[in-house]
Amino acid sequence: MIVKAVVLGDSEVGKTSFTKRWTQGTFPDPEMLKTTVGASFDTKRATLPNGTDVTLSIWDFGGQRRFIEALKSMILGAKAGLFFFDASHLPSLDNLYDYWIPLAQAEGGFDFSKGDGSKFILVANKIDLIGSDFSQIKEEMNRFSYRFGTETAMISSKTGVGIEQLDYKFMQLCEKVL
Repeated sequence: MIVKAVVLGDSEVGKTSFTKRWTQGTFPDPEMLKTTVGASFDTKRATLPNGTDVTLSIWDFGGQRRFIEALKSMILGAKAGLFFFDASHLPSLDNLYDYWIPLAQAEGGFDFSKGDGSKFILVANKIDLIGSDFSQIKEEMNRFSYRFGTETAMISSKTGVGIEQLDYKFMQLCEKVL
């Protein structure tokens, strides 16, 4: 069974670094990383908590808006997704409200007023850059989660902190959407 998932958020929030770590188990060499132009595609084989084997078809959308027109149709058919922001740069969270949520609704057919937020996880990436006080980030994430009904996760793609917990949450989410 194939589950199409989208990874949405601004450029430079760590979507590609995350998808590489999640699917290949390693953090990409920063010298080799390039901003995703358009979309990249990865797969991950997984077993859901109920024992169902799935292949995740992971669509990592470049955050550059000048390319999004060509990508809009690629969101269609997604069953689940991740909204990414940079925990050390809160305007990237604002852009989820202002741009990425409306895009997912308009092009992906998701209706957040009718509970489709439960098909997404809000991910604060780069927590390794903010020290030890996560109170403001948690507060902002709780606000977002309350409004849209998403799960939340805090991770560092670079260090791997939180990836295993996010993976487990995402597998539970996939169980619900199948």
